[in-house]
Parts: sequence; C-alpha cells; structure tokens
Amino acid sequence: MENRAWISYLILGVGITLAIAGSVMLGVGISRYNSSGDCTTSTTSTKTTATPATVTATRPPNVEPETISQQIRNEINPGLIKQNLRDFTKFPHMAGTDANANVADLIAAKWTAAGLKNVHKVEYDVLLSYPPTTNPNLMTIESSDGTVLYTSEGITPAILPEQNDTNAGLQWLAFSPNGNVVGDVVYCGFGTDKEFQMLELLGISVKGRIALIRYGGAFRGDTVAMAQKYGAKAAILYSDPAEVAPKETADANVYANTVYMPPHAVQRGTVYKGAGDPLSPLYPSKSNLWRSRTVEQVRQDGELPSIPVLPISYFSAQELISRLSGPQAPSSWKGDLNADYNLGPGLKGNLVTRIKVGGQFAQKTIQNVIGYIKGAEEPERYVILGNHYDAWTYGAMDPNAGTAVLAEVARATTAVMSRTGWRPARSIMFAAWDAEEYGLVGSVEFVEEFAEILNRRAVAYLNMDCLKGNQTIYVQCSPSLQDQAILAAKNVPNPRRDEVAAKRPTVYDTWINNMENPGNPGVPTIDIPFGGSDHKSFLDYLGVPSLNFAWIDMDKHHTYPLYHTLYETPFTSEHLMDTDNFAIHTAIGQYWIELAVKLADAPTIPYSLTTLSTKILRDYIPDLARAIISTNLTAYTGAGLQQLNQMTTTAENLLDSSFLLESSPVSRTVEPLVRSHYNDKLINFERCFVNPRGTPEDPTARHVLYSVSTTNTYSGVVMQQVYKVLSDMIAATTNETNELPGLSDELANQISIVHNSLLCALNVLQNQI
Repeated sequence: MENRAWISYLILGVGITLAIAGSVMLGVGISRYNSSGDCTTSTTSTKTTATPATVTATRPPNVEPETISQQIRNEINPGLIKQNLRDFTKFPHMAGTDANANVADLIAAKWTAAGLKNVHKVEYDVLLSYPPTTNPNLMTIESSDGTVLYTSEGITPAILPEQNDTNAGLQWLAFSPNGNVVGDVVYCGFGTDKEFQMLELLGISVKGRIALIRYGGAFRGDTVAMAQKYGAKAAILYSDPAEVAPKETADANVYANTVYMPPHAVQRGTVYKGAGDPLSPLYPSKSNLWRSRTVEQVRQDGELPSIPVLPISYFSAQELISRLSGPQAPSSWKGDLNADYNLGPGLKGNLVTRIKVGGQFAQKTIQNVIGYIKGAEEPERYVILGNHYDAWTYGAMDPNAGTAVLAEVARATTAVMSRTGWRPARSIMFAAWDAEEYGLVGSVEFVEEFAEILNRRAVAYLNMDCLKGNQTIYVQCSPSLQDQAILAAKNVPNPRRDEVAAKRPTVYDTWINNMENPGNPGVPTIDIPFGGSDHKSFLDYLGVPSLNFAWIDMDKHHTYPLYHTLYETPFTSEHLMDTDNFAIHTAIGQYWIELAVKLADAPTIPYSLTTLSTKILRDYIPDLARAIISTNLTAYTGAGLQQLNQMTTTAENLLDSSFLLESSPVSRTVEPLVRSHYNDKLINFERCFVNPRGTPEDPTARHVLYSVSTTNTYSGVVMQQVYKVLSDMIAATTNETNELPGLSDELANQISIVHNSLLCALNVLQNQI
C-alpha cells in the first residue's frame, strides 16, 4: 500500500487494531532510538538503503581515493599509537589544570611534527569544579550517639605504580554543591522517574532523606535531578557488581586480573545537565564577553543540582544496603551485592548515614587544539575528526585512546601525502576538545563561536570518544552517513585473529555478526548519535551530519566497567583491552581515516539523502501516526493527524526528489562549478532540519528530528517536541484543568514545524524558487 494511503488508513481507523499503550508515547521517541555517546552503549533499530556510487575525478594511478585510503591504513603504526597513549596518560589531567595544558601542548607538538597545517589553540574561560585535596569526601554510618561505625574510602587505592598520584583517586562528582548532610537512606534503584513513582506507590518518600541510586539507568545528572525533584536532601551514587563485576568480586575476577571493577573503585563524572559553559549559554565564553548567568541561576534553571552528591564504591554500598530496613525492593532493582536490597527508609538499629562533600568551583582557561590538512579543490569545506583529551584521571580509555589514535592518523596521512603528492579535495580538520567531561564544554563553545562558518563549511563531523571494549565496532550516525559507515567497515581488515579464522575478514563482518538489525536483516544496527559526546552540538545545534563510533564488548551492560575510574591507565589498555599489538586501536584509526578520505575526496559529497528521506517516510511518520492514534483522544488529535497526512505527502515527494538527484549524471560530475553547486544542495538539505528557535525548554536543541532526551542525557528522541505534546495530552486526561484544546493546537503546530523542515529540504533540491 502506498505510504500516504497507509497513513490515511491509520488516521481513519479502518480495521486497525493497535496494541500500543499510552505509556508508549515517549517510548516511541526514546527507547527505539535510544543511543548514547559518552562511552556508554545501547543498541536500537535502524534501516539503511543503498545509494549510487560516486565517480571520482581522474587522478594518477597511485592517488585514487581507494588506493590512498589503503596506503594510509597500511601506514598506521600500532607501536606509535601505544607510545602516544603512554605520553598522553603519564599524569592525571582534568580540564583547567596545568597537567591538561601540558597534554594540549603535546598534542600540538605531535600534530605539528606530523605536518598538519595551522596547528593552533582556541581558548575559552569557563566554569569548572574540583574536589577537595586535603579533606576527601566521605560517607559514614553512625549510631544515634554519633559513634562512627563505618567510613568510606574517600580515596580509591592504587593497585599499580602508574596510579600513584593520590589526587587521582579522590572520590567526587563535578559540580556537586558542598554539604554535610545526615539522615535516613532510601534505596531508589536506578533513580529514574519510574523508580521514584514506584516508591511513592509503596508509601516510601525520599523527601528530607538521602537517595541511594545505582548507576546504569540514566545519566547521573538526570538521576540526581530526579532525586532532588522528589525532595531528597542529598544523593549517593554507586556501581553495582551486577553491571561492573558480574563474574564475582574476588581479586581473580576483577582488575588488575580482568577489566571488571574492583571493590573500592568509583565512577567519577559531572552532574551538570547542560552542555557548554554553564554561565554563557548560546554564546562563546571568551574572556572579553559577558556571562549571562550566575551559578545560582543555573541551579534555578535545573541544570546544576542544589543537593550534595557523592559517588561511593560497591564495597561501601554493601555496608549501606546490607543495613537497610523496610520492605525489599522489586526484583528488577536488585543487584549482586550480598544483601536483601531493602528500600528503607533508614538503617536497622536506628543508624544514620552522613555524607560530607567539599570542593570548589573555579573559572578556568581551557584550550581546544585545531589543525588542518588543507584541501586541494574545496579547501573551505571541512571534514572534521574530533576527540576530547581531558580526563577525570589518567584517561587511557576515555578519552586518550582516541587522542593517541588521532595523532597517528595525522602522521600516517601526511606521510602518504608526502610520498604520493596526494591531497584531499576538501580540507580535513583535526580537533582535540577540552573539558568534554564537564559537559561537552570545549566543543560547544567552539560551535557557538564559529557557528556561521561551520554552518556553511562543515561537511561532516566524525567523533571517537573512547575505547569501550575489543569485540566489535559500534556506530551511531546521521542517516545520510549510514551508507558510508557501512562501506568503510567493509574496507577495514578485522583486528581480531579469531574472527578472521571464523571467516569474518573485515570489521563489517564482525559488526553484522554481532549487531544485525532485527528490523532490516543484512544490515548492522546503526543508531542516531544524540548526546553524550562532542558530536552533540554539531548535529543538534548546526545540523552537520555526524558520526560517533567505538569498539565495544556486547556483554557489558552500559559501558566498560572501569569507566571514569582510577584504573584507566596504559596497563589496562595494553594488558587487558587490546593485547594483540594494539590491533583494536589500529583498526580505530583505519576506520576513522577511511571515512574521512571518502567524505573529503569524493568529487561530490557521498551523503545518502535517500536514506534519510526513507527513514522519515517509512519509520518516523508511521511511528508517530500509531502513537497519536493510541492516545484514544480522537476529539483532540484530528488537527495533528491532518498535519501528519500533509507531511506524508511532502515526505513522499522528498524521497522521490532525493532519489532522482542521486541517480542523475550530475551526482557523478567532475566539472568543478556543477560539482560545487551539487555539494551546496547536499549541505543545505541537512541544515533544513535545524529550527533556529530551538525549543521552549532548550534553545540549543534545534534539530527537529534528533534531540537529546530531557530525562536522560545519554539517550535521544526523534521529533522530541511532538512526542512531548503527546505525553502532555495523556497527562492532561488525569488533570481537572481543561488543557486538551490548547494541546490539540500545539500538536498540530509541532508537526507543522517538522513538516516545514521537509518543505525546506524539498525546495533546496530544486534549481529555482
């Protein structure tokens, strides 16, 4: 059945039975397209369509793009990557510290020595926070008379000599307020709204109490905000062995014998929910520009918590959870500690819990490092390779696996350039971002400062944040880059000997073997890159097609177990994660440059507009139609469904026009003026999906299709504003206020905003207005 007719069929409700509950509203937008970038992993469903091959310009035999990318792949030296990693991770290097400035200098020196052009630093003055170094943060369990029965570590102990910097072991979370809080603990599971609602149904309140939250359900800043919303006066976060040490916690089963978290480790991180400098939203934080917010205003806006927060080890969590009183938690909340997982409130024997949190906020200078390979034909267009270099501790996996690889990619590429005389048609920009860990600060400030230039010139942003495992590649990308993501994986040799022996010779073969898309057999799962890493502002704010990738282990739950711990040092990389001569790191570099060469050197930019158009027509619109109808609010959804039907017509035309454009001889032209005009169309097509007004809640969330979830920064929402209205409509049915008529209009309005983006994209493909 033709898609428009099918949508109309849904709208009319002829013979349709939909088993979609109202609670699915946000699930359609979130769970299906859930993805995360900040070294966390989730998988979702997506489809890919083929696009015609692009014919390259005539070149000497040794400089065809396929030959060049193969030469660069062969040039990448695992030994040099290993040395780079050791150089970058000698010391802990949080953003804003002298140690991190030294890493920036080292990156710039390596890039310059490699032959990158115009290597320079771009500085910003931003708000950061730091832990106390003389009085570590602590949790204590005390009797009613104040006797201390247990005290948490405060500092994670070093296991190997390379972890001997005491300050690196401090247990803290960035941007937590200071406080000395005593009270009863309530176990809140993963700390999502669902868990807090369940506690209320059970008659257990967190108001005026300390929320104990388990990592793994959502971004830590969102879970703390949820605890604060329900009245908690402090929060404690911990990693449960169920996620980070599922093979028992004895020494033989955890670090330094395996990659699993040892008992006294903690996950550090930020609890800032925003992105960029908290004090200067929408504008770059230059030393001579005004700061539009104070810290207190950021707290009032809900982006920073007002309650103190402390991470503890699962050894310390055992002391708490084993003493909790009250009823047992639901089975899905229980982990692998030797405890009943009671909910509280409070501990048995009238014991109380105290947390002491200190630290300081400080204005600091951060430095992004930028360098170039200048394009030969369209030097003003950029394919951007990005990775951040600041770390909570030593950073051997997050982020300096990527930093080490990127430096070697720069060296290998320029070496082949010198040997062959080749240069890419478009420029390749290398970017090392600072202060990503605090909230994507360096990359966001850069995008804010150079938004107009990047909007016109950026072809694609290719991000690699960290090494999460060694089993398979995992890719998130804009639909228009999906074909290239797959083709690149087919060209990179498999770094695992056991996979090659199993007749899976390429990265692609292992990828599809582990992550075949259940909704589209024969194609690997590729998610949308929503939030969590430095691609966010390029895609969400500018509309630049973006790709984020990593190597992962399929059996790890949300991330690698040593994520943001003291133990991210070279030993872990060399002896536990990538033991075969850094073959995984090498493959990361090979995949990265394979993508970059194709995007930078093909005469016409190898986007697949048909893939994006197909997803809109075949996935996003039908999902939305089902979601609207499942509300059973027929009296209030008619206008929205009419708008959706009209958008379907435009989506059909957009798919037809995209296919015609990509099938036309113009798509394979080598004539410079025609090619430039064609490339302009491609870039402007993508920018149509940016609403310059953003959303009422977040003016930086400008992409009408892809936005970060408002309840979990690690995940994303397709057409978030539309689904938000649907969620509000469902909530309004239980309220006494008559909000539904207004929400009915708003539903039609939000669908119309998305429809306008499709009309813009359709117009861009035309030669005349």
